Amino acid sequence: MPKKIIEVDATREDIREMFRKWGFDRSEIEILWDESKDHSRLPGAIVRYLRQRAWQEVSCRAFPTRDQNLRQIFLFLDRVRIAEDNGVAYTGLTGSKELAPVNNEGNRKEDLLDAYDILGASPDDPIEMIKDIYKKKSNYYHPDKQGGNAEKFKRLQTAYELICKSRNVQP
Repeated sequence: MPKKIIEVDATREDIREMFRKWGFDRSEIEILWDESKDHSRLPGAIVRYLRQRAWQEVSCRAFPTRDQNLRQIFLFLDRVRIAEDNGVAYTGLTGSKELAPVNNEGNRKEDLLDAYDILGASPDDPIEMIKDIYKKKSNYYHPDKQGGNAEKFKRLQTAYELICKSRNVQP
């Protein structure tokens, strides 16, 4: 039986839906691409989510494409969610790695989809929801706030501006 190929857009939606079932707000998740300068490494995917005021991170580089790596992260996290729903408890799954830099390569559509992922939004979301998500995350990352991060704030701001520009809306 041939392997079923699942498009990356479907996986992105599956991840958003899984976090919705888990009780997360869209402003509390990020989907990132781990683009290493080391060409001997496979392209990776990262999913970050805010849980109990700390960012959790799951990454995968085991497969030859970003899409496959993102799907594996989804499958792992969905099983963790299901296990929690059935009373399984665990500790020690936190990470403290920094965000991967924004990938400036690739086509425009992929860059726009990446911007939605950075915000934790979907292209189908109304602009009002995107603005609300941006406000929540920018407040969290603002460099003037305790625990803020200027680099992450700038990435968030750039993603938001790209989305607004694509929709012909003032940021």
